[in-house]
Amino acid sequence: MLFISLNASCQTFPLKTPEFDCPNGAYLKDLDNVFPYWTGTWKGIVNNKEYTFQFVSFPRQLVSYPSSGNYHYEDQLKCKFKVIDLSNNQILYNDLLINNIENYKLHLASYRSIGYIFLYFDDRNHCNNVASFTLIKNLNNTNQVTYKAFEYEEYLRPSDCPYANQSDIPIFLPTSDLILTKQ
Repeated sequence: MLFISLNASCQTFPLKTPEFDCPNGAYLKDLDNVFPYWTGTWKGIVNNKEYTFQFVSFPRQLVSYPSSGNYHYEDQLKCKFKVIDLSNNQILYNDLLINNIENYKLHLASYRSIGYIFLYFDDRNHCNNVASFTLIKNLNNTNQVTYKAFEYEEYLRPSDCPYANQSDIPIFLPTSDLILTKQ
């Protein structure tokens, strides 16, 4: 029994594997080498704002579910970003200086061959707002991706949230489609 338990905790699966298909203690690894493409800095301009996204990979991160006692490890792709208003060169938002994995608000949620869905989880100051967007690889230019399909996701509005509507909560992600270029 101990041998089976140790063997299950050492099993490695592709990152795309649904979590419910993994035994307790398994490792969801970036076996398809998805992360190297994204890792680094990407920039784009829309609505007179410059967006800078920095993608960072974090290998073998523990993901645990305290209520069930289940856990697994997985490689994670996180992102931080900066927004500059080009009309006055004012920085509207900047979290590029964060280093702690827990402070990253953007992470890769799922991916297909060319489409990658990212989720944004804001902090309590912004009512734990949640949004998503998709990045699509440009098959004709590997240094460009299309940012598209921004949408608010369902979230649990805290009782002390001062905003009546989710769309009133300040969010600095682009809500329009744009092209991002790798720097």
